Amino acid sequence: MNEKIKAKLDILPLQPGCYIFKDADQNILYVGKAKKLKNRVLQYFNRAYNNKTAKLVQQIDDLEFFVTLSEKEALVLEINLIKQYYPPFNVIFKDDKHYPYIAISKEKNPRLKITRDAKSKSYKHYGPFPDSKAAYNTMHLLNAIYPLRKCRVVPKNVCLYYHMKQCLAPCIHDVKQQDYQQIVNEIDKFFKGNTKDILQDLTQKMHQASDALEFEKANEYKQLIQQIHAVTDKQVIEFNDQVNRDIIGFYQKEGYLSITILMYKNGYLNAKINEVIDILDTIEEPLLDYLMQFYQTHDIPKEIYISNGIHLDLLEETLMVKVIYPKAAKGLDLILIAVENAKKSLEEKFVSLALKDADIFIELGKYFNKERISTIEMCDISHISGDSAVGGVVVFTNGYPIKNKYRKFIIKGENKQDDLASTYEVIYRRFYNLLKDNLPFSDLLIVDGGVNQMKAAMNALQTLGITLDVCGLAKDQHHHTRALILPNFKEVELAKNSKLFLFLMRLQDEVHRYAITFFKAKKAKSMFSSLFDQVEGLGPARKKRLLELYPTLEELKKCSIEQLSQILPLNVAKNLQKVLNNTNHLKNNAYDDSEANGG
Repeated sequence: MNEKIKAKLDILPLQPGCYIFKDADQNILYVGKAKKLKNRVLQYFNRAYNNKTAKLVQQIDDLEFFVTLSEKEALVLEINLIKQYYPPFNVIFKDDKHYPYIAISKEKNPRLKITRDAKSKSYKHYGPFPDSKAAYNTMHLLNAIYPLRKCRVVPKNVCLYYHMKQCLAPCIHDVKQQDYQQIVNEIDKFFKGNTKDILQDLTQKMHQASDALEFEKANEYKQLIQQIHAVTDKQVIEFNDQVNRDIIGFYQKEGYLSITILMYKNGYLNAKINEVIDILDTIEEPLLDYLMQFYQTHDIPKEIYISNGIHLDLLEETLMVKVIYPKAAKGLDLILIAVENAKKSLEEKFVSLALKDADIFIELGKYFNKERISTIEMCDISHISGDSAVGGVVVFTNGYPIKNKYRKFIIKGENKQDDLASTYEVIYRRFYNLLKDNLPFSDLLIVDGGVNQMKAAMNALQTLGITLDVCGLAKDQHHHTRALILPNFKEVELAKNSKLFLFLMRLQDEVHRYAITFFKAKKAKSMFSSLFDQVEGLGPARKKRLLELYPTLEELKKCSIEQLSQILPLNVAKNLQKVLNNTNHLKNNAYDDSEANGG
């Protein structure tokens, strides 16, 4: 993060608006919106990221922001800015007009065709089909089952389709309109998922052909039956109405949000959309952003089903669509199906990413005479001149953070300014606990420091009788990582654009974030405890309540007597405000990272 960005982060307001990230050439990389600009933008610089967001953050050289009167106004502005600039890191949807439809012409002798123009009144349209292959496969199936005209222009003589019984041959017969209308009605029923009659007819013909020993023909009917099932079996649950509705399910894990949209047209399932996007922390805001972008280029349904607990009031208001949080079995079952699809989609994403990044861990393994390195943990120490010293350990497996294995430690040693003693203590306690609980070790331990920190970690492991590869990170004069230090203390220079370097930066950013966050929380608790002790009448229960409602000094100082007296007796509220007025020299608990010494 450069000084220019730091300066702008300081003046970002806690108001709704849009933000724009730019690279060194002032090219727009990403446009986002936020309910509170400062909180949202800071998230990009205070945590570890997955691949796409990591690449974005590494390219950010400048930012611009717009304050709006409301979150709705910010949402509309975001959409317009994305349409204007097409930023490379935003999700840009292909317009609905690019998706194919299956259409039946309203001519005297109708025929089927694939079209991407759904506006023509000369055709009845079914779709759109986000999967164009599915559209063509469905049309070929319909042409095989229903004897509509296949030729673009009615020929003078019969063609092959007539002999295959796939055309009524209007070229030589005067086909009655009611015959064609019956076929059109059957196709309409097919698209509504009602295939019972045609399946019964084909099954009967298959048995008749088999009984007549016409096995080739029987097999053709069997294949048609199988194709119908392949196309229509996705109709897990149908609606008896003609309503267009979308069912939305989502699944979040390790910095990714997987979204599945089941699109029902006229009561039947028409398409399934799967998308995996990067997220920072919360789900609701990126989900809302995604759906707003999605419905800029897709038909807005009459109803949207989504699970309770996610509030899409802004979407409902902006798009004028009815959002339903179903309680009945059918709606809940549909959401469950969408969630299962979202989960599977994310699992596929992880497999794809693991294969893509496999060479990182194979390359890393070569330095330690191993086929590959799978699980890595990194340690970092954080303090201000020894005050509130803490340590943090993060664990990554196959490139993904395993947060339930993260551990934090309050430094107990007497000399808390001694980074080497603190490193020894954290590593000793970390691996002592693993030994005690009979838990497996990682393949590699990295300390966010140089040779001296490595030696401290190695000594701790040696004391416990543990053999494990330990690495460090060498820094340049600007305190930027430049090399990996191997267990024999030899350095491996890292190219700044290499996958290995970028992965190690993710690790380093995450352990630094984790340790600093713990440090800030401990420091804030200590500061608040000292401040609250000066307030007469403020007991433990009231202290806890205040911290829950106002976790930062800045928020607490903004409270009026009226606000404080809602949760405190009036005399205690006045005492607290008096103490707060005498703390203008104190900083908020959200210290700059520069204040805290990290490895």
